[in-house]
Amino acid sequence: MPEFQRGLIITPGTERQLGAYGLFRPSPPQQQVLVLPSGPLTVGSADPDVLWVSFAALCATPREAADYLALADEFPSWVIDSVPPPEVQSAAGSAATWRRFLSVLDILHDRDRLLFLVGAGPLDWEDAAPTAPVPAEEGSVLARIAERLSALRRIESDEELEDEQTAGC
Repeated sequence: MPEFQRGLIITPGTERQLGAYGLFRPSPPQQQVLVLPSGPLTVGSADPDVLWVSFAALCATPREAADYLALADEFPSWVIDSVPPPEVQSAAGSAATWRRFLSVLDILHDRDRLLFLVGAGPLDWEDAAPTAPVPAEEGSVLARIAERLSALRRIESDEELEDEQTAGC
C-alpha cells in the first residue's frame, strides 16, 4: 500500500490516539526553525523521520511550492496538527490558506509521504465541500481536498481506536 494511503485523520487527537500510532506531541524544547526558500518556518519538531508542524504555521502565511517540495523531499512522514474544521472561515478566514493546504496535500500525495492530520474536529471535507457558503472556486478547493483525503482512514474517538486495535489482533 502506498505510504500516503496509510495516513490517518485523527480527531480529536487525544494523547491515547496519537500514542497508538507512535506519535507524541513535541515539547517546547523540540521546536525548531527551518530555513526555506520563502522564509523561516517554525515547526514543533523535525527529526530525520517525522516533521511535526501546525496547520497555521504551514498554511496560514504565504509560502511557495518550493517550500513544500523541499520539506517533502526531506521528511518521509508528516504530522499536521491543529487542523481547523474545513470551512473557509475557520482557516483564519482565508481561502488562500485552504489553497496552500491543497498544495501541500498534492505534493505529499505525489511524493508518497505518510501523513497524519490531527485536529479537534470534525474534519469532514466531504460534508463541507458541497454545502460550504463560499464562492465556487473556494468550494472546489474544499472538494479537491476531500477527494485527496478520501484515501486516508479516520480515527475519530478513543472508542474507534479500541475497535481498530481489537480488529487488528
